[in-house]
Amino acid sequence: MCIVGGEPLLFKEEIYEILSGISKTEIRTIIITNGVPMDMEFIGEVSKYDIHIVVSIDTMDSEFWKFVRGANSYDKVFKNLEYAIDVLPSPQISIQSVLSKETQPHMEAVSEYAKSKGVYHSIQDYITEGFEGYWTPLEQKKAFVPDTEQQCYAADRNLSIVQNGDVYTCFQQNWIEDCEKPLGNLNSQEMTDILSSDYALRVSQKMRVCNLPCKVLKCNTKN
Repeated sequence: MCIVGGEPLLFKEEIYEILSGISKTEIRTIIITNGVPMDMEFIGEVSKYDIHIVVSIDTMDSEFWKFVRGANSYDKVFKNLEYAIDVLPSPQISIQSVLSKETQPHMEAVSEYAKSKGVYHSIQDYITEGFEGYWTPLEQKKAFVPDTEQQCYAADRNLSIVQNGDVYTCFQQNWIEDCEKPLGNLNSQEMTDILSSDYALRVSQKMRVCNLPCKVLKCNTKN
């Protein structure tokens, strides 16, 4: 299970409730954060659960950081990050960067920092569609899937649940024609009823042949 935002750590109490609620299962929770609210108290609370925290770091340059984040949070984020690295086992924390024309010159320094701290560093391509960003993609990449195979493997595998209870197949479901509305809402429906509806089955069928550019994010490919 992946908890993302926006910035999900703005809702720490809800995260604690979720982690407590699934603590007796074998579900591992990934939390993606910008690192600003990731203070000592938060690390102490979540360290007892089966979690993996991914911290977004796109530069080691404190001046360029202001352009990336729109705020002067460099010192706070690295203070929080280094505390988390000291407290958590290495499999429970990693760094993720977004690769664009603007951030490309900074990737090597971020990788070297992660290596020096003994944590995994992943790089995700920046895409313009659906994210309302102001960066520049290096190129319009496409994940190639042969026409003889299912195009999107998020179908029947992934679910995105919004804070208000709305259920989607994925964050980009509304890009698909006639699939803009949620599958249902957990505040008024059971998940089994939501997933067995005619609309949910129709969305799933469309997803199997969907070849939108979000596929480069790798959450919907076979491997």
